[in-house]
Amino acid sequence: MEIPIYHKAITKNALAAGLDATVYGTLKQGLQSPGLASGLFMGKQFVHIMRSLSFHQSPEDFILLLLPELSETYIKDLLKEGLELADEMARPERGGAASRWDCAIVYAVAKGMKPEEVIETGTGVGATSLMALRGTDGALAATLTTFDREESVTGEDAIPYYRWEELPLSGVGRLIPEQDQDRVVFVLGDIRQTLPKWVHEERLSPRNPVRALVILDSLHTPEHQRFEMEYIWPVLADGSVVLCDDTTYGWSEHVGTYINCGFLGGIKK
Repeated sequence: MEIPIYHKAITKNALAAGLDATVYGTLKQGLQSPGLASGLFMGKQFVHIMRSLSFHQSPEDFILLLLPELSETYIKDLLKEGLELADEMARPERGGAASRWDCAIVYAVAKGMKPEEVIETGTGVGATSLMALRGTDGALAATLTTFDREESVTGEDAIPYYRWEELPLSGVGRLIPEQDQDRVVFVLGDIRQTLPKWVHEERLSPRNPVRALVILDSLHTPEHQRFEMEYIWPVLADGSVVLCDDTTYGWSEHVGTYINCGFLGGIKK
């Protein structure tokens, strides 16, 4: 059922969109826990959510804090371009399509910082993947390495997970067009195994730090985000930016800093 005022707010306001996704995720995860554990989890998360509200930055200020070398006018232009691209994007009825504001911010940060590489955990249908690719188009087009599951069954979010054998996909990364296949590397499987293996083989043998845009969008808990950061952060070059979706103030307990726009967290190395 669609509630016009509510759904319009989610579309037009970054804070409303983030609050909607974060509250939903908290309830969904909390209700999967038994009795007292459920109450304790949801209580802690809602405290984080309330504290996060006081740290909310507008999309323009959020990007300016991450990339202070950019002018406010340029940031507004980038966000406008990103919103236009997001509005043109196909929207699957179910299955992890990021909010238009998250998409616009990913595009703006990618185009503003010009990373050497994009690293993403939690491909989903590929909404933020596509925006990062469009933000890094050009002569020095960055590659995208994106991690997701490889089960042959449909997940709870209605995305069928299987290897990327033919483009365009109807499952993981389905929004990524065939023209970009040479720029995209899928790493599929349990991320607790694939991420450490990839870091060791691709970034530590030999050590090869890169100035990257990192998008964390797999399991939305502070503990899992810490696991991903512990592996990725040491192999990033200075100037890298990490964006973390559906995060709350609880993230600051692990990364030591906190900037957020509608519960899209950000940190610059």
